[in-house]
Amino acid sequence: MSQYVPEGSFIKTSRNVKSVLYATARKRNQSYVPSALDITELNSADVANLDGVLVSQTNHGAPSGYVPSGSYKETCRDVRVILSAECKKIDGSWQYSTLELTDISNVSISNIDGVLKIDN
Repeated sequence: MSQYVPEGSFIKTSRNVKSVLYATARKRNQSYVPSALDITELNSADVANLDGVLVSQTNHGAPSGYVPSGSYKETCRDVRVILSAECKKIDGSWQYSTLELTDISNVSISNIDGVLKIDN
């Protein structure tokens, strides 16, 4: 995984793990549109807003927790990073789960019966 995916035991009992940067991005015409960038596999990123589309321009940049750095922050609002995965439940079935990572850093995550939880 990457620095945008937390460590933790959830990896062993989860599949389709993704970390996605979401924002409402301003376009050149000053309107705002929803935008997203999959950051699951990035080791570092310098994200830009190109007319409403979030793009990783380089593999350089100092993240703030799990939120990538970049100029997009100047033209985007409602910035958030969401971790998602299909998590195996105790009964063997799979359940989709999400966890917001925007305001946290250096945490460990567990899969508790199909739900992503921050370890205490």
